[in-house]
Amino acid sequence: MKAMQDTGEVLIVGAGPTGLMLACQLALRGIPFRIIDTNRDHTTQSRAIVIHAASMELFAQMGVADRFLELGKPVQAINFIVKGKVAEHIALFSEFGKSLTEFPFFLALEQSKTEKLLSDYLEKRGHTVDWNTELISLTQTTEQVQAVLRKDGVKEEGAAATWLVGADGAKSKVRHLLNIPFGGETYPMDLFVLDCKIDWPLKNNELSIAFSDHSFAGFFPLPEDRCRVVGFVPDEFAGKTDLRFEDVQAGFADRMQMDARLYDPSWISTYRAHHRYVSEFRKGRCFLAGDAAHVHSPVGAQGMNTGLHDAYNLAWKLALVMQGKAKETLLSSYQDERLPFARQLVRTTDRAFGFTVSRSPFVKVMRMHVAPHLLALVVKIKFIARFVFKNISQIGITYRNSAFEKASEGSFPPAAPKPGQRLPLIGFEDSAGRLVNVQHVVNTVTFHLLILLEEAKGDRAHGLTDLAGKYPDIISVRSIPLAKGSAPLFQRLGIKKEGFFLIRPDLYIAYRSSRLETDGLAIYLDSFLTR
Repeated sequence: MKAMQDTGEVLIVGAGPTGLMLACQLALRGIPFRIIDTNRDHTTQSRAIVIHAASMELFAQMGVADRFLELGKPVQAINFIVKGKVAEHIALFSEFGKSLTEFPFFLALEQSKTEKLLSDYLEKRGHTVDWNTELISLTQTTEQVQAVLRKDGVKEEGAAATWLVGADGAKSKVRHLLNIPFGGETYPMDLFVLDCKIDWPLKNNELSIAFSDHSFAGFFPLPEDRCRVVGFVPDEFAGKTDLRFEDVQAGFADRMQMDARLYDPSWISTYRAHHRYVSEFRKGRCFLAGDAAHVHSPVGAQGMNTGLHDAYNLAWKLALVMQGKAKETLLSSYQDERLPFARQLVRTTDRAFGFTVSRSPFVKVMRMHVAPHLLALVVKIKFIARFVFKNISQIGITYRNSAFEKASEGSFPPAAPKPGQRLPLIGFEDSAGRLVNVQHVVNTVTFHLLILLEEAKGDRAHGLTDLAGKYPDIISVRSIPLAKGSAPLFQRLGIKKEGFFLIRPDLYIAYRSSRLETDGLAIYLDSFLTR
């Protein structure tokens, strides 16, 4: 084995969507890294196919949302099918999400294409994945992580990095080497996942959940008039490791009691769903992200999206620390923020999946004859529908347990966005009379100090701009005067005449004040930033 070689600052293990997003964000911020993967290339399989609104907002920040929209298929409604008939049709996405996000739908797009788009983003910035490279072992000191890698199954080399991130999936080698528990269980039923075409009377741009007396299936639309079908493996093929399309196709319409013919398959696989999460997201100089840290049932299609946000949350914090712009204590907030969400997600998807697949006669009656109508009824209540959309789309994630997300001073109405919440979609007119989204105003790789004040009192903000100036390349400043066009922004943020919001690089609110005083903000910034 050759002498230990410096890989740069961060060693990323795993080049799926999570690892690629982390690499993209580090590249965007000029942080050196090396990303490795045991495979020979990106997956050619569809795998994860749902991209939610919160992830689309991340892609919009990166300037690639349009490419995702070109290749994907927006899905805006859900059908609940009972014994072949549509029991309820719910326009859950577009109807209730249009005032909450620019992307009031989920986007159906194969994981293979998501990985290709992220890889293209990396390549344009001069980076590639080290394929066919396996992590063999790692040790840590107080200053670095020392790893042994195996290239092409034969050649071993040493690699040293300041930080290491395990984004290497549910069977994570990094997690195993760190000896971090992965508590939870495996569901006992065999499921199939199939990509094919389907001949049936329903629209091909809507999600459908179907129940019969004998089985269940989920139908997710894909581009090119294809469909992802998920369901129980037929009893006679339970445990079969080489399930064929013909095994699922034969008798499918009878099992589902519906007029549906499956044909032209492109991929089929079997699996058992898990619900597990780690006890810690960090050990020393090593972090876990994505499926390496949490896996859960397919309900809600949350897996890949959660991994993307793990990566984004960690990337900007690592970048600031490695650039010497933030104290290392900032990195503790990664686990403080993402672990509680992972724990909650595993629990909620577990309950939903258990209800979906339960063979209990009572649950079956509730599932087929009560639940669809009850859901259709409750989503007619606006605030409930918005709550459901926020949670499914992940735009409603709130970081309540982070030591860095508890800063608010002054008086705000209850509905005003709080520290730890995502900056909401707010449209207003800028000084040139153009309609803009406040999320675009603060769309940078830095923190953003958004100052709102009466135009005649602009000099009152000098203290804030001077304070921000002490953190060059860390905090950007934007002042918005109170006017007729900007009044909706002031009202939605809960600012009557003057105040400010500090927005993180990931569009989460870090600090707010209904005054233009600097003392509280100065103390807050000094707690985790450096000058």
